[in-house]
Amino acid sequence: GKDREGESLIVGIEPEKTLGEWFMEGEFFMEGQSGKAVIGDSIANKMFTMPLNQSIRLYGHYFDIVGVCLDPINNGNVTYVPLKDLQNILGVSEPNLIIVKVKPSANRAAILNDMRAKVKALNSNFEVLELDEELGKCLAFLGYIWFTIMFLPSLSLASAALCFIGYVMLAITEQHQEFGILRALGAKPKTIFKIIAIQNLVVLLASYACGVSLGIITTLLILVQKPLVTSYTIIQIAGWLLASLTATFILSLCPAARFARKPTLEVLTQP
Repeated sequence: GKDREGESLIVGIEPEKTLGEWFMEGEFFMEGQSGKAVIGDSIANKMFTMPLNQSIRLYGHYFDIVGVCLDPINNGNVTYVPLKDLQNILGVSEPNLIIVKVKPSANRAAILNDMRAKVKALNSNFEVLELDEELGKCLAFLGYIWFTIMFLPSLSLASAALCFIGYVMLAITEQHQEFGILRALGAKPKTIFKIIAIQNLVVLLASYACGVSLGIITTLLILVQKPLVTSYTIIQIAGWLLASLTATFILSLCPAARFARKPTLEVLTQP
């Protein structure tokens, strides 16, 4: 990183025993490899320009960066290195991390205070960390990313609604003579309104079917390498799309209602 300095959570792992998979640029180091590191996306953006062509120094030892992963742990400010390398650097060959699960019915505050007192008495360099706080930070980080991603389709939906309303107004302008003749022959404004509403619905349903099918294919098969789609996710997406479709249809009826209320003479004489 051109002698840049920063802080990162350093995790020593055995790659052959990992259960999770990451969305990565590059690759993860393999079993038996030494002097390799995989860094999180946050530290990669803050400290490196071309991370896969650079190295990172930990405790005076250099590690070649072979991958950048999208990781919510510590908000992406994490570095993975081979466990044996980290043990050799720190001179620690025994476990230095213990995960304790506290029963929901137990007095959480009292247990944490008791654990902190005993750990400090054993070794002042050790600390007790409550994972709920870290989990909250990770969830907030993921929520921020998700909000940013979902903001883009919201803008697209708003633009699509405005474009469709413009299309409806143009279609009414093109057909105003035909609608005027229908009014002169005795058709009620309600009938004109229904005709325009049906036209709008046909166009919306056709575009909805094409957009949903092409969008799902593009997103799940091309943009997302390993999509995790549950039945709840499908229902949620369908619900949001149906709500946007309904809102767009209702908004498109405003020009139709305004046109249907015009007098017959005004419709016929409109240029």
